[in-house]
Amino acid sequence: MSTALITGCDYGIGFEFARQYAADGWTVHAICLDEASRDKVSALSDNVHFHHADVSDQAGVAALAEALSGEAIDLLINNAATFAPDGPGTLMLPDMDEFTRVMRVNAVAPIYVADAFEKHVARSGTKLMVFIGTRSGSIGDNGSGGHYAYRCSKTALNMAVKSLSLDFAEQGVITAVLHPGSVATETRKGGQIPVTESVTGMRGIISGLTLEQSGSFLRYDGGTIEW
Repeated sequence: MSTALITGCDYGIGFEFARQYAADGWTVHAICLDEASRDKVSALSDNVHFHHADVSDQAGVAALAEALSGEAIDLLINNAATFAPDGPGTLMLPDMDEFTRVMRVNAVAPIYVADAFEKHVARSGTKLMVFIGTRSGSIGDNGSGGHYAYRCSKTALNMAVKSLSLDFAEQGVITAVLHPGSVATETRKGGQIPVTESVTGMRGIISGLTLEQSGSFLRYDGGTIEW
């Protein structure tokens, strides 16, 4: 039986990843920020294990990695992310503390999660680390500006995943950034793509990842995105 560890499973993309992999018989370790998510996540399947943790809490992530030290994790999905509300002025910047919080959750925390679970993934059969990014983090694709905190955090994530692909290559660990599309979730009503369609598409990409593709920036429906 394959095992996945997924962050940000409270709702939306993370919850749907947990649901779909559990339905296919995987063991799923679902990390949620909100303790109130326990019942709905645990109800997905007996194969789903709820974990209450903040990915931006390094000590908490390290403690969870230690608790799961005997596990081989075939697939690690770094999905947890956050957004910042617009502020005043031309650039609509949030205050600096809020900007820094977004960077910590979206760009810094995934690196520490990857580090904490490096050995778990390396001992598995498939050795996959996937990071949910966005076209908004593409410098080449930026034609509209704005959303500085979110864009900068996701661009930084891209650089981190490229570096991880090199540093983990000797162990055969594959890393990739996936763009899920404009997904309609509980907190993003304006998305055009149903979450089931996005996650199904990303799962298809994940299942076909090769070591040669490690460090790539890929769309949920196929194809690559320029950095």
